[in-house]
Amino acid sequence: MTAEVAIANASAVALAADSAVTIGGQKIYNSALKLFSLSKIAPVGVMIYGNAGLLHVPWETLIKSFRKQLAGTTYETLEEYANDFIKYLQNKPGIFTKEAQADWIKGNVYAYFRLLQKQMIDELKPIFEEKGEVDAEAVSKALAKVISIHRDAFEKQPYADEMDESTFGDVREQHKDLFKLVKEQVFEEAKLSSATAAKLYDIAAFLHVKQVFSTGVSGIVIAGYGEEELYPSIVTFDIEGVVGDRLKYRRNLDKTHKIRAGMECRIIAFAQEDMVATFMNGLNPHVLQFLQSYMNKLFDRLPELIESEAVEEEEIRKFKSQSRKLLRGFFDEFGKHISEEHANPVLRMVTALPKDELAAMAEALVNLTAFKRRMTEAIETVGGPIDVAVISKGDGLVWVKRKHYFPPELNRPFFDNYFRGVRHGEEKAK
Repeated sequence: MTAEVAIANASAVALAADSAVTIGGQKIYNSALKLFSLSKIAPVGVMIYGNAGLLHVPWETLIKSFRKQLAGTTYETLEEYANDFIKYLQNKPGIFTKEAQADWIKGNVYAYFRLLQKQMIDELKPIFEEKGEVDAEAVSKALAKVISIHRDAFEKQPYADEMDESTFGDVREQHKDLFKLVKEQVFEEAKLSSATAAKLYDIAAFLHVKQVFSTGVSGIVIAGYGEEELYPSIVTFDIEGVVGDRLKYRRNLDKTHKIRAGMECRIIAFAQEDMVATFMNGLNPHVLQFLQSYMNKLFDRLPELIESEAVEEEEIRKFKSQSRKLLRGFFDEFGKHISEEHANPVLRMVTALPKDELAAMAEALVNLTAFKRRMTEAIETVGGPIDVAVISKGDGLVWVKRKHYFPPELNRPFFDNYFRGVRHGEEKAK
């Protein structure tokens, strides 16, 4: 896991990312690079969170390969940089081999089929408790029921970006043998009708073309300016894998924003967001969830206290309706209080913050999350040096804090060669 923050106002956007990376669920290293420049000359940066690679290819390698290809090319808008990066990933079948794609698909399908198997067993528990055994017919019926429910739910989901029914058909046809192999591994001797098996294969294909994303998703945050933009933008993608040489991704609209006016700002947290939300709202989101859940249960039980033969049923229904309305009103007012007394005062200050203070605030918010993890029994999944960059229209991407895995003073050629590809392209253009 990780903690990252983007803070944007009319003058700049500040990006901050920690350095922790978890390997094998327990081993943590505090030296990961998660913040990069996306162009050597344009004011554009990129952060990564979640999965550190795409089909085992490190994001650092993909980002720097794209940056090399981009060379001296610039675009009018940040949106074009983001789209070009996605197009670059789409057009790299040599990097994401057929074998790597098949391994990713097989892992996804196996995990999901095991989930279906578990739900089938849950369906059979009452029968087993009653009769002491379960026959083959009951197993088939329970499995068919679970598969139908999931297949219908998948069908209602929208397709991932740049995927459609045609993509679904291609994936289902190309990988039908793989789906059948996994079915036999998971469900073994369970008898499935041809119609149920077809629904199972539909599920396997839907997994890779619908907007249903696993915990292995990568977050890609691209921030900065296009040549014709006065204010910064932030574009975020969720990217999960590659199937049939097609990238499975979606634009994360909740974490995408464009500053459009001088008095506008935005604070966006990525990955572990709880401490940033606590700072902004004056209340930990987990506490708010507990409060909402408990209050709902409490108000649902209130009518039980007045139910009696002396009270009309219509009066009880009216009481239930009024109590729910009262609870909704409370949380509406509570939300207004959070906005007016906590979030809005901070945002009003952020609109006027100079570049150095934007950087300090971004670093402090990431550090706050790291400190919370350090002072609790939770695994320290946020920590290490914090990389901080500020991107502005006039100055481009400026590193405020940047770690290196090598001593800079011993590697002068690295810095001398940084602009080599760009300069060569400029000379050819002349």
